[in-house]
Amino acid sequence: MIWTPEEKRLFRSLKTPDHIQNYIDNLIYNPTNHASSPRWVMITGEGHCLEGALFAAAALEFGGAKPLLVDLVAEDDDHHVICVYLTTTGWGSISKTNTTLLSGRRPFYKNIRELVMSYFDFYFNLNGKLSLYSYSDPINLKRFDHWNWRTTDNDLEGMGISFNDLTHYELIDQKALKNLRPVSTRLKDACFLGSDPEGLYKV
Repeated sequence: MIWTPEEKRLFRSLKTPDHIQNYIDNLIYNPTNHASSPRWVMITGEGHCLEGALFAAAALEFGGAKPLLVDLVAEDDDHHVICVYLTTTGWGSISKTNTTLLSGRRPFYKNIRELVMSYFDFYFNLNGKLSLYSYSDPINLKRFDHWNWRTTDNDLEGMGISFNDLTHYELIDQKALKNLRPVSTRLKDACFLGSDPEGLYKV
């Protein structure tokens, strides 16, 4: 098996998606573009959205679920990657974020589009401009096993970039997106409270 006894013990302790979300919430935010495997996330205690999503996917896979990610694409803002899972009550997500509003969602969404739309009003850049406009189907990470994404010592940034080549579905036309009014200062301040400035998209 690819996992060490210590890694297996950690995964066994993360019995539910909430446990996994709590674990990645406590990771130190990694403001760089370098993307480490779940093994290195465990070693360093650091992670950004892609690293957190990969770790969550590995943890869910260890428990018997499919390792699924969804790629969220934004205008004048960072893209975001979430780990998704399906339960008897619906779709949910696990997410590592540098803001207060783009964390995971509980599994009560009927489909992926509905789940993604729950992020729309809370996805905006430092100017308060709403920015989310498209998303991918769930990406089964088994198709990326040639990257050895679970345990590699190599940078996985290129794997994340390759998600851009997958089919994405539009939530809103980009012209219409630009015409939406910015969010309130109060909401913007709440969103970026405690964020690492080095990890924020500069507009």
